[in-house]
Amino acid sequence: MLPSRSLLFGSAAVFWLLVPAAAGRAQEPPTPYSEALQLIEAGDTVAAIGKLVETNREFPDFGPAYLRLGSILSARAGELESNFPERRRARRLFERARELMGDDPELLVEYGLLLRRMQLKGDAERVLQRAADAAAEEASTMSPHDRAELHYQLALIYEAWWEDWKNLVMIPSSAEPVACSAIRQTPVLEGSGGNVTHWDASVICPERWAQQLDGLVHLADLKSNERERMVEHFRRAFEIDPTFTDAAFRLMGHLAEADEWEAYMQVAHELVARLPESSRAHLFLGLGLHQVGRENEADTAFDAAIARMSEEDRAVFEDITPLLGESGRDLYWSADSAGRARIQRLFFASSDPLFLTEARERRLEHYSRLAWAELKFGDPARGLRGWNSERGDIWVRYGRPWRMYQCCYGGSITSTGRTVEGRHEYWGYGPRGPVFVFSRQLTYRYARLTEVARYTADQMRIGRPQMYRPKMITEVVDYPHQIARFRGSEPVYTRVEIYSAPPVAELGVVPGARIETGAFLFDAAYKELWARRLSVPVDETPPGLSYTIEVPAGKFYYGLEARRELEDQEARALARARDSLAVPGFSDGGLAVSDILMADAVRALAERPTVRDDLRIWPNRSLRYDSRDPISVYFEVYGARADDDGIARYRVEFAVEDAESRNLVQRVARGITQLFSRGGEQEPEVSWERETPVVDGRSVEYLSVELPDLDPGDYAVRVKITDLVSGQEALAERVFRVIDGG
Repeated sequence: MLPSRSLLFGSAAVFWLLVPAAAGRAQEPPTPYSEALQLIEAGDTVAAIGKLVETNREFPDFGPAYLRLGSILSARAGELESNFPERRRARRLFERARELMGDDPELLVEYGLLLRRMQLKGDAERVLQRAADAAAEEASTMSPHDRAELHYQLALIYEAWWEDWKNLVMIPSSAEPVACSAIRQTPVLEGSGGNVTHWDASVICPERWAQQLDGLVHLADLKSNERERMVEHFRRAFEIDPTFTDAAFRLMGHLAEADEWEAYMQVAHELVARLPESSRAHLFLGLGLHQVGRENEADTAFDAAIARMSEEDRAVFEDITPLLGESGRDLYWSADSAGRARIQRLFFASSDPLFLTEARERRLEHYSRLAWAELKFGDPARGLRGWNSERGDIWVRYGRPWRMYQCCYGGSITSTGRTVEGRHEYWGYGPRGPVFVFSRQLTYRYARLTEVARYTADQMRIGRPQMYRPKMITEVVDYPHQIARFRGSEPVYTRVEIYSAPPVAELGVVPGARIETGAFLFDAAYKELWARRLSVPVDETPPGLSYTIEVPAGKFYYGLEARRELEDQEARALARARDSLAVPGFSDGGLAVSDILMADAVRALAERPTVRDDLRIWPNRSLRYDSRDPISVYFEVYGARADDDGIARYRVEFAVEDAESRNLVQRVARGITQLFSRGGEQEPEVSWERETPVVDGRSVEYLSVELPDLDPGDYAVRVKITDLVSGQEALAERVFRVIDGG
């Protein structure tokens, strides 16, 4: 049985090392050559080289030995610049093999691959064409395995040419200037004398870089035929040999780049069906499902991939330190395994963009980025994982770039102290950046951050280690709401009331449509405790939503969301509110006051209201009032000391204050109208003493307040309760906003 393609020297172009050559190979192979093949199959290439050299010395007219030795040297040299002498020696061996074997297609493909690595692109193309012609003539005599491998090697050469032209642009002089004041403040540019390259200036001045995008001259279409040939050869290799995963993965990478997700998903599903135990097959299927918005299926695919991974790879998917700031990384590494799991859950839950769906979008996005990095920048045969590459690291942290191109035709880069033909790849993440630039030598697959870009990436690890823009959310708008905390049905519980008003106009929802809404409560570790999801029709009056939950004292997080009801795969605007929620509890028996519930109106249903059911309250769902509207409030007093008849006595001091702490109350109505004179220059004092029955440990207070015409802005309602028996005090405050309602 032939060894796996991925096990041979890290080169995908050595399959014929172990198969008989066609032309010029009819003679019985010499003994040292046969021994060399056995050594190659056993993985001992060093000893195999010795046997092949022996064969060439003793049997100078045996062509396959030159081919085998040249293939090994070419594979060993790889793409490292320092291995140029080995590539030159391999070329001499291929030329001798060609003298003896003629236009053998396998030899020609290997020779063409070597010429590509040597950047002799014109010669490589001519050899490639001869290889294709020879392969067509010999197709009937080649095994499916060999025909698939031949197509794969042809695809690799076209891929190398396409990679040099993909997203290629020229930067005309009119678009080239990029400069800003930050250039003078970048330490890594000290000593540059003001001579800053376009790629360095683009990293430092991302907004100026974005301004020059419209002036670029795009060149990639000039070589689009190479992409078509590349894709076709990868596709044919996979069709001929369904176990040829390298061809399938390369094909999927190029389909993903072009957003050809339907074709991508066909290949992904075929791979999983054929290789159900392959972690990579499930991983790349998860990537495709996430990209097309099938999140629940993506979650299943990623879980299947992780379950089949090696321990080393699984650790990569569990490690979130690339996404954390410096303090977060220190905390993560100082924790035990259980603590790290809690930090991971907290990060993904708190950064999940959408609680309305059951899927864990931020977690899936992270896995998707790792999968994409591996698909495009990894080379497992060489032991290189995509997420460990510099491009992969940036991709995992910041995702797919907003704009990306490479420049320029005829360009050059500095590499190991010398100037060579190369490209600079620009990745921009929005009109305000960041921008990262990589340098890559022509025909080489691997790229590295430029010095300035690496400095920027390292600096951003501290304050902005990652970015995430959910593709299914076109815009996030404010979700007005009010939360009020009262003592619960039992003293150990707090009743949390949530009042909200989904902003249907901002969400583009018209009467007759529906919105999906949700309210969510999490514990301190962001584990979901409670959720309510609703589908609500919208008519001429915007809907008002109310939620109530009882919880013990503690720290919680909450979320409110609303969006137009559409298919899950359709992107749309989202109304969202999220914050922490401290629940104090009202069970210690001391004097306390509930939150102030702001209302549009409060009406008494009894002559002397003593419990909340004696009132009808219209809560204000946005904490916003028109500048001419009165405000109403409701609150409860707990723990006031009652006499033997159950009567408590306490003083209430009430104020509505502006930013300068001036009391703005002009009129207070509570049951009967009471007037408060300003008394000249003095601020009015709004207070009253109450003798009231205490029912179940609480008494209720409500009032409506008229204010002068106020300028738009934030104001505060403040209440102070003083128990006239015990002398204890309790305070409450609520901030609201005044708007100009026209």
